[in-house]
Amino acid sequence: MTITAAQKTAIEEVIEIIVATTPARGKRQLSELFMDLVDRSEWPEYYEVIPEPRCINAIKSSVERNRYKDALNAYTDLSLVFWNALFYNEPDSQIATDAQTLKTVLETEWQKRSILPVPRHSPPPSSAQKVHGTGPAAPPQPFVMQPSTSTTTKLRTTAPTSAVPPASESQTAKSTPLKGPVTAEERVGDSEAIGRQLEKTLPRWQGVGELGMSEVSKASIHE
Repeated sequence: MTITAAQKTAIEEVIEIIVATTPARGKRQLSELFMDLVDRSEWPEYYEVIPEPRCINAIKSSVERNRYKDALNAYTDLSLVFWNALFYNEPDSQIATDAQTLKTVLETEWQKRSILPVPRHSPPPSSAQKVHGTGPAAPPQPFVMQPSTSTTTKLRTTAPTSAVPPASESQTAKSTPLKGPVTAEERVGDSEAIGRQLEKTLPRWQGVGELGMSEVSKASIHE
């Protein structure tokens, strides 16, 4: 069973859109490097890595000659053009970027036409991704913080207080203010206190006695 005329027309429309796709800025056709097969003499290692090489011109010719028995076979070949480029080239290279863009155009335009069967979005079984076991990388999983069941320590939100304890009342009492100028009455009181202190250190006076003051003085002289 071959594809219907309506399906053939829809596939040809999809191919034309892919061929005419240009970048958002510029007139360069993104499909230019995918129209023909890679030159085997210049890139022999390509054919060692890629199990099923494909190009747009060969697929377009097969559609025109009614060689496809199923519309999904045409889709598989078109997707292989871009899956092969994504596998063989560096992810950040221009050709890989163009291949990703055109693969998205293929998927979008194919799904717009309800007459065409629903395609697969994963690499085909004959793709290098499947053969070599290196499919497209899975999207990164979002990191979710799990609540902790252990007791958490709250962070200090205020500045720590000083470790020095406040002064007690007894310590405060020791700090007395300086006295003002000394008055005359205070000087007299201090002199009397000094005199009394000196009297305690001197021998007591025994008085004049029977000899009288003059006799005492004479006795002291003769001694």
